Amino acid sequence: MISDTKLYEVAYSYYVQGRRQQDIARELGVSHVQVSKYLKLAEEKGIVEITVNPPYVSNEIRQRLKDFFYEKFGLENLVLVPEARSEQNKFAFLVRGAMDYMLSTYSNEALNIGFGLGRTMTELSQSHVKVADRRSRWKFYPVPNYRFSRDNRDNEYFGYLSIAQNFARCWGGCVDKCFSRLADSDNGDAVISNLVDSDIWSSLDVVIGGVGIPLSREPNVREMVFGHNLAKQLASKDIRGDYLNYFFDSEGCIYVSEENAAHMVPLDTIKAVPHRMAVACGYQKVLSILGLLECKVVDTLVTDVETARLIMGYMR
Repeated sequence: MISDTKLYEVAYSYYVQGRRQQDIARELGVSHVQVSKYLKLAEEKGIVEITVNPPYVSNEIRQRLKDFFYEKFGLENLVLVPEARSEQNKFAFLVRGAMDYMLSTYSNEALNIGFGLGRTMTELSQSHVKVADRRSRWKFYPVPNYRFSRDNRDNEYFGYLSIAQNFARCWGGCVDKCFSRLADSDNGDAVISNLVDSDIWSSLDVVIGGVGIPLSREPNVREMVFGHNLAKQLASKDIRGDYLNYFFDSEGCIYVSEENAAHMVPLDTIKAVPHRMAVACGYQKVLSILGLLECKVVDTLVTDVETARLIMGYMR
């Protein structure tokens, strides 16, 4: 007889993580037919409740959430994507929603687009735009990190140059030539410092970035990206997340150490960009999104209905 705990684990693997029944069966040493029976039993015991979510967001729900986010945070644009059963599908919906919004909002006019790092931007940059929709006049600019190391340059989620090249390859357009020096330089920090001192950032029309979760959730990753000294400084603060390498707490106060400020695009410059987008969803990012909205840095948030509802519930 299988325990309720094991039924939960099987159901979680299938419904939330999106794993195949065959893979779960192989791990448990049973047939996929048996896994199907476990899922049915989990439903009968109330461990699983099946709901059917429409592949769209109703106008009523969309307007109600938009009104709430405008009232509470002054957010101009709330872009909502449908709920999804698995984390994999949830993230795919999010990335697709961000891509569709950008293509429908910004035509093939000459645009300078700055972007941050992380999984969300990596996946977005690798989303193939249909040939008819490619943006030949867009130019992509990585917004610098204050710790641009060779290790990060080779990391899929933290390599600015590779993400920029993916955007140009999959979306059309090009990477500003000044960033090509990053590929050949032995001292990426020096190149970044020179670029930060330039005036190219004031020419950005759009900036887009993911929302990082608190450092306590991923201490090893954060230390790898931002360095031991900064991670140590931030450990004593109530950091809720980060956006374009700026850290913020629950009150919307932004933190950056003096030693790293010289290697970052000034926050006032980012705030002056006409269109500032954040892309994030999931219960683990609710507090991070709340902190960012309190900062009044972004004017557009792309998220899913479930996350928007969780934020509304938290605020009430």
